[in-house]
This record gives sequence, C-alpha cells and structure tokens, in this order.
Amino acid sequence: MSGDRSSWCWKLGIVSTLAIAGVLTLFESFALAQIQKDGTLGSESSIITPKLIDGQPIDQIDGGAVRGTNLFHSFEQFSVSAGRTAYFNNAIDIQNIISRVTGNYISNIDGILKANGTANLFLINPNGIVFGPNASLNIGGSFVASTASNLNFADGTKFSATSPQTTPLLTLSVPIGLQFGATAAPIRNQSQAKPDGATNNFGQGVGLQVQQGKTLALIGGDITLEGGNITGKQARIELGSVAGNSLVSLSPTNQGWALGYEGVQNFQTIQLTAQNGIPSIVDASGEDGGNIQIQGASVELGVSAVLSNVSYNTVNSGNINVTTKNLVVRDGAQLQGQLTINASDSVELIGGTSIPVLRDGSDLISSGLFSATYSDKNAGSITINTGKLRIEGGARISTSSEGIFRYMTNQLTPANTGKAGNLTVNASESVELIGTSPNGSKLSGLFSGTEGPGDGGNLTLTTGQLIIKDGAAITVSSQARKNVIYIGDPNNLGKAGDLNITAHSILLDNKGKLTSNSESGKGGNITLQVRDLLLMRRESKITTNAGTTGLSGDGGNIIIKAPNGFIVAAPLGNSDITANAFSGSGGKITITAKNIFGFVPRTGADVEKLDPTGEKNPNNLPTNDITAFSQQNPSLNGTVQINSPDADPSRGLVELPVNLVDASQQIVADCNSGGKIGRGSFIRTGRGGLIADPTQPLIADDAVLADWITLSPESQNRAGGIQKRAVVQAQRNTEDKSQKVNSVNEPTQIVEAQGWVMDANGNVVLVAQVPTATPHNSWLNTASCAAN
Repeated sequence: MSGDRSSWCWKLGIVSTLAIAGVLTLFESFALAQIQKDGTLGSESSIITPKLIDGQPIDQIDGGAVRGTNLFHSFEQFSVSAGRTAYFNNAIDIQNIISRVTGNYISNIDGILKANGTANLFLINPNGIVFGPNASLNIGGSFVASTASNLNFADGTKFSATSPQTTPLLTLSVPIGLQFGATAAPIRNQSQAKPDGATNNFGQGVGLQVQQGKTLALIGGDITLEGGNITGKQARIELGSVAGNSLVSLSPTNQGWALGYEGVQNFQTIQLTAQNGIPSIVDASGEDGGNIQIQGASVELGVSAVLSNVSYNTVNSGNINVTTKNLVVRDGAQLQGQLTINASDSVELIGGTSIPVLRDGSDLISSGLFSATYSDKNAGSITINTGKLRIEGGARISTSSEGIFRYMTNQLTPANTGKAGNLTVNASESVELIGTSPNGSKLSGLFSGTEGPGDGGNLTLTTGQLIIKDGAAITVSSQARKNVIYIGDPNNLGKAGDLNITAHSILLDNKGKLTSNSESGKGGNITLQVRDLLLMRRESKITTNAGTTGLSGDGGNIIIKAPNGFIVAAPLGNSDITANAFSGSGGKITITAKNIFGFVPRTGADVEKLDPTGEKNPNNLPTNDITAFSQQNPSLNGTVQINSPDADPSRGLVELPVNLVDASQQIVADCNSGGKIGRGSFIRTGRGGLIADPTQPLIADDAVLADWITLSPESQNRAGGIQKRAVVQAQRNTEDKSQKVNSVNEPTQIVEAQGWVMDANGNVVLVAQVPTATPHNSWLNTASCAAN
C-alpha cells in the first residue's frame, strides 16, 4: 500500500506534506474498507457510507430489507480492517440483523462490529471467517458467526449465501437453523482486544465480547483460537465444529440462542492454542456463571488455554459441556467450573506449564479439569463420561473448597465454608493415572478436598480397568495447605469426602495410592467393588488415616468387596491397607474376597514391636500390612474383618516364625500314669503315606512305594501267632491279582491292612487283622496315653 501511496502523491504534486498526510490517512482507511453490497436485495440493498467520526474511520451501513423485527443485509464481500468500525445503523426495534456474504471472499474482521440497541447480529459467510488480534464487538445482543450456506427460518424460508435470489423470499419469522453445504469452511479467532481497557478474569483483553446474559457462537468447520479470547459475563458461549451437509438448530433462550446438533452426522476439530506466547481464553464467569458448549470430533486445549465459567452463586450455576470423541488437555491448559465431559473415545490430560518454583514447592500449573469455591458457596461438580481416561505428568482433575491464597505474603484465608463439588468418572474401558510432575510436587490423578471448614466432595469412579502407578493417586482429603500462614484456625477442617470405586480390576503399582485422609476432621470412607482382581505392588497404599502430631481425627472406614475375585500383594512389597488415627479412633476395615494373598493383619502393638524406627508406622515394615489402630490411644483401636469363603483368613495370613524351634523341647518323651513310667507313642494310620492336601481324595502319587515282605516266625509269635502279610501298594496294576510271598509266579489275594505289629528287630509291620492285645503290650491301652 505504501508504494501505491507514493505514486499517487508524486502524480498530484501536492506541496503541503501535512495536507498530504491527512488526506492519505483518510484515503488509506477508506481503501482498506472491504464492505461491498451485492445488489441481490434490489431497492432494499445495503447503503455503505464511509465516515470519520471523532477521528475514527467508520463504515456506516444503512438500508437493507426489513421484515418485522428482522433486518437483512447481503454483501459481495465483508471485511473490516484494524482501526475501522462496521456500523449497522439499525432501527431500535430491530431484533435480528442478518447479514450474508455471497462472493468468494473470506471475511477478515480486525476492527469493530457495531449495532444499535439490543439487536442480535448474524454474520454468514460460507467461505470462512477470521477474527484478527484487534477484532471486537460493540453490540447489545447476541452474536452468531457461521460458515453455513443458509439460515433457515420457522416458516420454511431460507436466506442463502450460496444461492442468492434476485428477489429473495424474506421473512419476519425467527431463525431456527444453520444449514451447511457440501463443505464447512473454518473459523479462526486471534482477538486480544481491550475495548475501553476491558480485561477478563485472567487480566487479558476480552477479545470478542457480548453483554451479560447473551450468546456468542462460532459455528463452522474447524474452529481455532490462536491466542484468541472470547468473553461474556454469565453469557452463553458456543463453539461448534461440523462437517459438510450438516444442520445445526437454533432455539431462542433467555441467554440468546441455544444450538443443537441432532442433524449433524460428522464433526471436525476445535483447538485452543497460543499465539506468540499468549494463550486462548474462553470466559463466561459471573455471579451466576455462564454456559459454555463445545462440540466437535476432537477438542484440544494446549499452552495454558482456559475454558472458565466460575460461578459465585450456586443457585443458578452455569455449566461447561464438552461433547466430542477425543478431548486432549495439555501444557497447562485448564477447564474451570462446573463441568460435564462426554468424550465417547478418550480423555487425555497431560503435564502442565513450567513456572518458577513457588513457596509451596510446586513447579508447574497442572493441566486438567478443576472446580473450586473460595467462599460460602458450594463448588460445582465435575462429571466425565468416556471410554478411556488417561492422566499423566502431574495433570489432574480436582474439585475443592479452598482458601484465598496470596503469594506475595504466603498467607491463606480459609473463609471457605462452601462444600467442594462431587467428582464422577464413568470410563467404560479404563482409567490410567501415571506419574507426577518432574520434581514430584504435583501428583497425577483425581482429587476432591477441602482446606478449610467446608466439607470435601465425594469421588465416584466406575470403569473396566483402573491403573494407578508411579506415584499417581486418587485422593479425597481434608488437609491444611503446607508451608503457608493460615489466617484463621487450621484445626477447624471439614470432613473428607467418600471415595467409591467400581471396577473389573484394580492395579496399584510403584507408590500408587487410594487415600481418604484428614488432618483434624474425620477421614472419609473408601469403598471398592472389584469383580476380578485387586493387585498391589511396590509400596502402594489404600488409606483412610486421620490426624497428625498435635491434631486429632478419626480414621475412616475401608470396605473392599470382591466376593468372586482375589486380593493380592507382591511379597515384601510394603503395600498397606490402613485406617489408622493419631490420637482419635481407628477406622474399620472390612474385606470380602474369594481369596487373599500376601497381606498380614497387624495390631498397633505388632507394628510398634516390629517397626525398626519406633514410629509405630506400618510404612516402615517391608511386609504388606492391614491395620486399623489409634497410635496414641490403644483403647480407640479400630477393627479388621476379613471374609474369605474359600480359606481361613487367620491361617492363610499368619507368617511363619523366622527362628528355628528346638524340637527336643516340643516332644513328650514318655507318659506317666498312676506314678508309673510308661512308654509314649505317635500314631499315624491311613493308606500308604501322607496325601498332598488333607481335604482331597487319595491318589496313586500319594502312596508310599514298598515291596511285599514276609513276617519272620519270631514276629509271628510276638504278634500272638497271627500269620498275615503286610500290604502296601503304589502305582501298580489295579486288576484283582494275588501272589504268593517270595514268588513272582503264584498270585495271592491282596487285602487291606487293618493294623500293625512290631517284629523282633523293632520294625513296624502292617497286618491284615488287628492283633489282640496281651499284657505284654497293654501299654497301648494306657489311659494317660490315649490322647497321644
């Protein structure tokens, strides 16, 4: 443009440089205005008048076709350069200003769009729309920008941008839908505008802004915010990314317009990214909170992007709804407020944004989903419905009741009597929580807690497979913030919420944790319903502990239900299940499982005796322990109840002694009856040796292998003249055969042994008939030895 201007100046030969500068500035402004009518409205076509008002270049738009409270405009092209204003000079009674672009030009809006009164403004351009860094809105109603081909009305008429009629059928009825053609062009927003210095709750320019309680909607193909902001206090903000041949419905509401996607078969991508280090922010916060609706095939928030509808009043709290196949939140991006996420395939939360280490030791702003209250109002809830949920690198999902923290003074004011919201996750396939932030200050996971007198929220998780590993956690808590100065009573903390998990299988590995801890209140309860397997490895924990030094609190309860499943811990993995208290009451642990392997129930006395540090802490023992005790008051110990129908838990869980026992001190040498010295005996009767399992039937492998033997005459006489053969058989042919003693050719009958005798050499020999007792061996019937 500068080259054109120089040529023009040289040809005119203007002498006064000041006059030249003034004329050229105005001319350049007019030349950059790219608003041209298309003539399709005939005598009702738009009238575009460039003006300079208070030194500001303005394109005033008059005329147009009026039908009732609708005003129609049609343009060949419609763009507004930086520093300019496109002013729709509508009558005050107009409710909807409907403008279309029929030429093959993208709308580049880098200036101001203005209208009178409370009129809603529709901008329809099927070629695409770009909002530049300086784009802003000065309207009293709602704003809808779309790359649809047609705007449909209730009476069946259409206002088409791709098939404009010379004499269109215009209507006074209300718009009801946006109809897309074969393709859906993208919409991009880069606006960081600060009209009259206006900023959002994050200190950045408001960008595209509508008035309180109105709607701002961007509906097109791919929707991209590149360092672009959208603001509307208690407003309704809609981002919809659809494919070609889609129909998006419009319905009037008390917040402007609600959009529906029932007529959409395919969706496209929505991205919120940074531009030159400036993040994108969508903010609908307010006293009652606004509503943000996001709909696309995939939704990605990166580099500190924010969706926020923080509410200061729970009566009319707004909501953030994200409907997509895949949601990705990474690099410090956050969704804040009352949230409902419907992601049919997956939700991924990754890492955070690195920052200088703060006073509390954290090193990053976590990516994630957050809902918090800082006052006497309750925080909003978070609900996630998806196939797979994966959280890693210090990212998190959290509902909380927090104090107001001031970093400059390191002070926290816990005036938050409001309750934390509930967190509900339904993941049909899996939930994976992995790792921590680089320095370990932020755990990946799911959290619901309180830092003050308000109660923490409940956390409910339902999934196929739950994996928590490498320091990640699921936690409900009531805990004071560490290393800060409390302005108030840090001992007056609310109750930790309850943790309820239903899963086919649960794996806790490498310091993975399920916790419901409280410092001074009552620990929350943990209930696990496991269909197949609960496996704990490498210092993993399930705890509902309460209290610390100087603070009292009662341990919560742990209920694990796996009636058809197994609970397993790797040997010497130091994986514990605890419901302990410091000075208050220990909790109650109830476990029901088909079988339990690797755990040891211990009392507080057991732990104190075995703890090498003297702390009475099961974490200091290498074994996998189940405990529910009061550390300072044994009379307040909790209980451990294990129900396992297939095994005796007390027998299956007791450890064998480490030191060998001196057997000489455990065997009775003789029996004494009536002052007489008798002889003791140990008798084992049965069929051919000990079997592998006393509850199972005898099989061949359990029998002792032995050959047939013949009693000597001396043995026969010693047994009272009984001449029978001993019988032992193992792994032989089971046919009915017999053989003569010491002869392999003559068979003999095999009979079952009925007793035993001792031969001349002192050997025990099995016999076919029970020998008759004689005075010589009457000691066998000694009453004092009967129990032996």
